[in-house]
Amino acid sequence: MATTGGRSRSKKPKFHRRCGSLIILENDRRTARRNLPSAEFDNGLVLSCEPLEDDQIFEIKIDKKVHSWSGSIEVGITSCDVSNMALPSSATELHNGCWILNGCSVLHNGASIRDDYACDLELCDEGDVIGVQRRANGELHIYLNDNDQGVAATGIPTDRPIHAVIDLYGKCAQISAVDRNCTPTMENNPVIPLPILDNNIDNNSLLVSALAATFNDNCSVNGADASVNYNDNNTASSDDLCFHTKHGTLIKLSNSRRTAERMHAMDEFNNGIVMTNRPLQNDEYFQIRLDKLIDKWSGSIEIGITTHNPDNIDFPATMTNLRSGTTMMSGCGILTNGKGTRREYGQFNLDELQKGDIIAVMKKSNGDLHFYINNVDQGLAASSMPADVYGVVDLYGMAVRVTIVPLAQDPNVPNMLGIDYLDRRLAHLNLLRALAIRQFPNMYNEITEELDFPPEPSQNLSVESVPELGTLTSVPAPPNEPLRFYPRCGAHAEVINSGKTALRPDALGDFNNGVVISNRHIKSSELFEIRIDKVVDKWAGSIEIGVTTHSPFELDFPTTMTNVRSGTWMMTGTGVMHNGTTIMDNYGYNLDRLKEGDRIGVMRKENGNLNFFINGEDQGMAVPNVPPKVFAVVDLYGQAAQATILDQSDNGESTVQVDNATVNKVHSEIDMNSDLRFHHLHGRNVRILSQGQSAMRPNARGEFNDAVIMSNRPLRDDELFEIRIEEMVDRWSGSIEAGVTVIPPEEMSFPGTMTDLDHDTWMLSGSSVLTNGNTIKNGYAMDLDVLEVTQKVGIMRKADGTLHFYYNGVDQGVACSNVNPNVYAIIDLYGQCSRVSLAHSVVESKASNNGSSVQFRMKHFFSECCGKNITIKNLGSTACRQKGCLDSILFSSKPLKVGETFEVEVESVDQKWSGCLVIGLTSFLPETPPSHILPSFAVDMKSSVTWLLQATDVKRNGVVVKENYTGSVMRLEVGNTIGVQRQADNSMHIIINGEDAGVAATNIPKEDVYAIIDLCGSVESVTAVSKEPDIGEIIRAPSISSCSEASSDREEESVASQTYYSTEFHQNHGKNISLSCGNVTARRTGSYNQGITISRHPLARQQKFEVKLERLCSRWTSSIQIGVIGQSPEKFIFPVSGTSIKKNVWIISGDSLFHNTIKVQDKIGPDLNKLQTGCTVGILIDDKSCLHLLVNGIDHGIVAEDIPHHCHAVVDLYGQCEQVSIIGGDLASGGIPEEREKADFENGLKENCRLPSELSLTPRCEYQEMCRRFQTMLALPRGYFEVNPKYNKCYCDSCYKHRGDEAYNSHGEPPKEYARPLGWCKFALRLPPRVDTQRLFENCHVAYHTTDINTVRKVLDSGSLLCKGDSMIGGILSKEMLSSERLKFKDTTIDQILLSPSMKYCVSHGNIRRMEYQDVISGTTQYSQVAFQVRVQPDSYDVGPERIGANQQIDAHFDNKEIQWICKEKSVVVPYALLIKID
Repeated sequence: MATTGGRSRSKKPKFHRRCGSLIILENDRRTARRNLPSAEFDNGLVLSCEPLEDDQIFEIKIDKKVHSWSGSIEVGITSCDVSNMALPSSATELHNGCWILNGCSVLHNGASIRDDYACDLELCDEGDVIGVQRRANGELHIYLNDNDQGVAATGIPTDRPIHAVIDLYGKCAQISAVDRNCTPTMENNPVIPLPILDNNIDNNSLLVSALAATFNDNCSVNGADASVNYNDNNTASSDDLCFHTKHGTLIKLSNSRRTAERMHAMDEFNNGIVMTNRPLQNDEYFQIRLDKLIDKWSGSIEIGITTHNPDNIDFPATMTNLRSGTTMMSGCGILTNGKGTRREYGQFNLDELQKGDIIAVMKKSNGDLHFYINNVDQGLAASSMPADVYGVVDLYGMAVRVTIVPLAQDPNVPNMLGIDYLDRRLAHLNLLRALAIRQFPNMYNEITEELDFPPEPSQNLSVESVPELGTLTSVPAPPNEPLRFYPRCGAHAEVINSGKTALRPDALGDFNNGVVISNRHIKSSELFEIRIDKVVDKWAGSIEIGVTTHSPFELDFPTTMTNVRSGTWMMTGTGVMHNGTTIMDNYGYNLDRLKEGDRIGVMRKENGNLNFFINGEDQGMAVPNVPPKVFAVVDLYGQAAQATILDQSDNGESTVQVDNATVNKVHSEIDMNSDLRFHHLHGRNVRILSQGQSAMRPNARGEFNDAVIMSNRPLRDDELFEIRIEEMVDRWSGSIEAGVTVIPPEEMSFPGTMTDLDHDTWMLSGSSVLTNGNTIKNGYAMDLDVLEVTQKVGIMRKADGTLHFYYNGVDQGVACSNVNPNVYAIIDLYGQCSRVSLAHSVVESKASNNGSSVQFRMKHFFSECCGKNITIKNLGSTACRQKGCLDSILFSSKPLKVGETFEVEVESVDQKWSGCLVIGLTSFLPETPPSHILPSFAVDMKSSVTWLLQATDVKRNGVVVKENYTGSVMRLEVGNTIGVQRQADNSMHIIINGEDAGVAATNIPKEDVYAIIDLCGSVESVTAVSKEPDIGEIIRAPSISSCSEASSDREEESVASQTYYSTEFHQNHGKNISLSCGNVTARRTGSYNQGITISRHPLARQQKFEVKLERLCSRWTSSIQIGVIGQSPEKFIFPVSGTSIKKNVWIISGDSLFHNTIKVQDKIGPDLNKLQTGCTVGILIDDKSCLHLLVNGIDHGIVAEDIPHHCHAVVDLYGQCEQVSIIGGDLASGGIPEEREKADFENGLKENCRLPSELSLTPRCEYQEMCRRFQTMLALPRGYFEVNPKYNKCYCDSCYKHRGDEAYNSHGEPPKEYARPLGWCKFALRLPPRVDTQRLFENCHVAYHTTDINTVRKVLDSGSLLCKGDSMIGGILSKEMLSSERLKFKDTTIDQILLSPSMKYCVSHGNIRRMEYQDVISGTTQYSQVAFQVRVQPDSYDVGPERIGANQQIDAHFDNKEIQWICKEKSVVVPYALLIKID
């Protein structure tokens, strides 16, 4: 043990003024913290202010750690002149007389001299004390919590000044110098006993005595000792409570079995149960202190009692698994025998307790069970408890270590609890005073007079203006004070402007920890209103507002207020949450849409109702029965960066009226004969023009909703209200919506979209008819989503109460009936529709049009990716050549589906040019801007497979594959049409003036292909005239007779029987879904939910929809869910899982059927949760509208009946299921080269590219899983790695042979050979933004660079390999090595990087250190190595001989004289994969 004799008593320890660039010194230079610790990890060096004396221990305490980084605090000493020395970014870079402990490695001048020191600094936690000492004999010792860890280094000079060095690196964010002269100990500074407040006894004397003891002691902190009678009995008797010797499998006991700790806490979260050594006596207080927490897991400590004797019990993984004789407090509830009996108990949540908090349990003599949190009785938890019960604690989740806390016995106070440290006394004084005010308001003045507190100020001064009160002002402000924000707030928030304004200063660097609370309770019917001053668009989510019973001086501020599990009501988004649980989904206006200048408020009314206000408008009652004394709370979350409290005088508007009856009066008289126009009241994103004749959405490309408009008066019977579409944008999905409503504009609370109206409204959305937001009919004759500019939409309520819609004056028939009279027309300028105007036309009935309704299909368009000589007009439907014949290539905007024809009409020709139009198909992906430079002529396209008709010949990538195909293309004139068609038999057909010229090319791949046209001859401009197939349109399979003018009925029937649907997933899907391969493959990119996908087209009767499970992850439970949904996917808002969809859906999960979130049937077939990779699952709707389940092609019968028409298939990639592909869809064929090409990247990841290994049923590789676990153990940030696992590859013997890879490959320009890393596992890295990916993957050579495991993080942080002291193929590249005979190169500087095209050479060097690693799954000890696979620019390196003294050829493929590459510049070497090898 360290003694105090070695500590300096002359001066208080401080830090030197010279420190790292990110260090901020506070508290008279006794505290150091690293600025922006979550964004920066280095430049945190601090030094001791004074040189260390011999045998003096310089100690610091870790105050704060973050978990964004790997690595942690580093300590040591230096003999350098600290006033003049250069401070590097980290302590490990210090040279010339420096000894540093990094983790468990001791470094001297940056070089490791010892790797097995007894202390590992990376394991130190907050509150740990670390000391450094240079002894008179020249030895360096490190101390941890007063324990000498032994000799770290010798030979420390004693003839020169030595300063302590501390590096706040990585996780370490703040430290404080420890002054042992004034730090209290248990011997000379007794702890302050605080009373346990019990509602069943008189607490007056307890509060008075405790307040007096605490206050008097605080007054003498700097003076005399506190006169508190404290009996510290450290001798445990046989009857003393301790933990039983039998416990959970991961528990380790210490401190005479008073302390229990869960081992391997970062890897395991359960198996941490401990029980008392004997049954608890009646009224015996069993209390524990939380000593250590980690933030890796959810959930935390659980405590309670059980009748089970620990000698006779088999300890479960968690106590909640016991189904008899057990009562536990878990979170904020009570569990009896594993089942919840009380959802909300007490004032605290065990999951939110912090280190040092005290938890206790007591079984009283009457059989009642009570729990105590930090001395406060939480009330009756359960009654009629058995006689003999044991105390039990479950160290679950975040809870790692606890200690049984002995009680100080005082005859006057039967239940006393000691607080550990003197520096917590003021906080507990505030707590006690607050409790006195809250629980005993009538006697508060009497108590304060007896304690002789400083007098309260006579006037209403703010907290900031009474500094002499200090922390004693931590009580609610008087009710007559103005509402302000309390100065104590969230970690990332700040209160300014005398409490009126709160802000998140680093709003672009963090998105949470921005909670602020009012300085006093809000009075009944008092409006607490704020104005949003600043928003940022970096984050999702925005401001949240509400009320809480927690005071700002008691609350341990959470990251977000919705994490508080008691006494809190918040409005977030459009919903309302109570104690972190959503109680209302669609309450009012979406807070996430508020902008700068918008106002938001909250009011608790006299009847206890809680209402929220948006821009002065009451959103209605949100919650009833809210208690009276609540504080207003604001969470500056996500986009919300600053807000200001508005006094009534600040608004400049009239007081908000609470009585809704006096607001929004309807005009008593309406002129029904006035001209129809748009009403002046409308949605917030609408502008009314031309005296009500026109309406537009101004920011049409920035916002797609909040654009509802209405007619100025109700419609008369048989009166047509007609509008014409003037402008559209192509950015959004969905378009105009139209209908009628009884709600007058003056009473309308304009919603975000019309479909949100839930009463007295009838409307048409797409082709679906809705009443009050519910679909009553699908497949109406008109589809509003496919209307185009200049087309007209009309609305009419007829005298018989039926509602009709009109297209260009043509009646489309009855949409719905029983529509109320005196309805207003209502229009939603949604999505693509951005401007409309009133129109009038002659009305035709649908019957007069021979009963045929107008057919709506989406028109084809050209892609914006085109040759530089092309101009795209008419919203992408017309393409014109500007001059000459070069650079005139066009593409279709979308890939062609099977059976789809892309057809254009010739608009103009110029006969002075020879040649003709070129047309065909290409696998080239047209991007905007193009990632490839388009050639001058389409026939020169070689980067992607392209089939073209040029004159009379068909060519594939410029090579003729068919001669004399047709000559009609040479004679195109204005008005002629020409098109290209992709057939189901993978053939290409050319259609000229509607006639099929036959098969032009075969073997067209199943992956996406686009139409391509080159206006290189006489044709100067063309217009796209074809349209996409109808939704649900059946595509005929090709037949020999398809071109014949006469076919028998039997032939037609046989052809029709060979029909199928072109199947793919819809572009609208869950937020964690990524689509590829023509939208037939879906992959979940993160988490375990938010993975819902819907088929693009509705399912036909007897049509199978099947998917194959291509990737499973054993990390999660449950798996794929599949079913059908009767809603259009266009505007569908996806919940977290398929079983959470609430409307018109049938979902199969496991072996159960769910209908609209309710389980309706069990054991309907095979359990989907047990399906393996390669299995198939599907559904089918038969002719009788019955739903069938298909597993591995086998029909398992009917699972549901009465399925409506126009249903889409829905698949939820839930839990284990990570990737599926539609069977029979457009699956990609062929393969992709082993190395990623430049086209594979789009912001680091490209969706439409899959490796062959993903399409085959590759067996799961245990070696790859072990390497992945090792990668996880390194705790490297995920942001450095590709999120798509398909780029990761295993080169173990089995995987390598399974793929059939060659052992050697070549790459670059000129090509250079390299060996594949056999025996290693590759994890792809995200490329830095500076990298030119096209050049990198086209021209650069492949090589390898081995490194030490400790330097991996630094390489990833910098994005480049290390030069100086290069840790790689030979470790450090010394000057002696460079001057040897083997290394005579152009330049012999030390700043060089060593590479090799062979991994055999990289690992042959003896200086490469392997790390011992114990696999958590297999339990075996392994040895691991790491390396980087890199790309290096040609001609940037020198090729040289090996330098390890090999006597034989190292790699049979490479000469020993050319096996090493040396590069001088870091910028020309790009690491793009981390390699891991485990032996």
